[in-house]
Amino acid sequence: MNRKQGFTLIELLVVIAVIALLMGILMPALNRARRQARMITCKSNLRQYALAAKMYSGDWDFNFPYSFTWLYNQGGVNHNWHDPSNNLDQHPELAGCMWPYLKGLGIHLCPDFDVLARTLGCGGTRDRPTRCDIPLDPQYSYTMNSHLNGDAWNSVPAEYRAGISQFRKETMVKNPSKVFYFSEENPWVIPELNVAGINDNNTRCRPDNQADSLGTFHKAPKGDLNKGVVNASFVDGHVDTVSAYPADEPPFNSFVLSWPAGGVVPVF
Repeated sequence: MNRKQGFTLIELLVVIAVIALLMGILMPALNRARRQARMITCKSNLRQYALAAKMYSGDWDFNFPYSFTWLYNQGGVNHNWHDPSNNLDQHPELAGCMWPYLKGLGIHLCPDFDVLARTLGCGGTRDRPTRCDIPLDPQYSYTMNSHLNGDAWNSVPAEYRAGISQFRKETMVKNPSKVFYFSEENPWVIPELNVAGINDNNTRCRPDNQADSLGTFHKAPKGDLNKGVVNASFVDGHVDTVSAYPADEPPFNSFVLSWPAGGVVPVF
């Protein structure tokens, strides 16, 4: 009687080697697809923010919301962005002026930002330090350009302050397709750029990079999340991918993309 012959050890090892090879080929492609899908989600969120901003503008005579109270009525201090006890769906009494246009949309947290912030936690790492005094539980990851209607006028050379301090309306922006409205910041400090990580929902860029900066966590080269790009919505309503670099000399790119007054860009 004939017996069924099983696989030999050599044949099994060959099969395992082939599977391992296929996994080695497919996993990077699968990871890239996942990252791309997360970035698309982040970009889609900002498109919804751009629509909400246009609705707000239409209702309020083309005025910008105040950059410190657009999300929280008392401002975004004390790291409200990652404090679940200040979640605005649960505590609408804390909400700022734009919340009625954003509530219930589920668009407030970029998935990549969420993963990175939770992974780093408080303290972070040597090349990606974070600053916080409560556990990181991200709720809101998008920030508003403080040059549009905030206190960023105090972060430019003195000769520009009088003009920029009066910016209140969309119609005042000289280059609306080149000035970001909402952006993504990193949850950590970028040592090379000497800029803070997100601590509130207000982006205050300076010509010398001594304050806030656009983030760098999308499409970053392997092993260096300080060299990637992020998404931003612009005053004219479009959304694009932007970079905090080049950072060779001032004015740095984060500031250039935040400057609404046109003309010569200030330099310290």
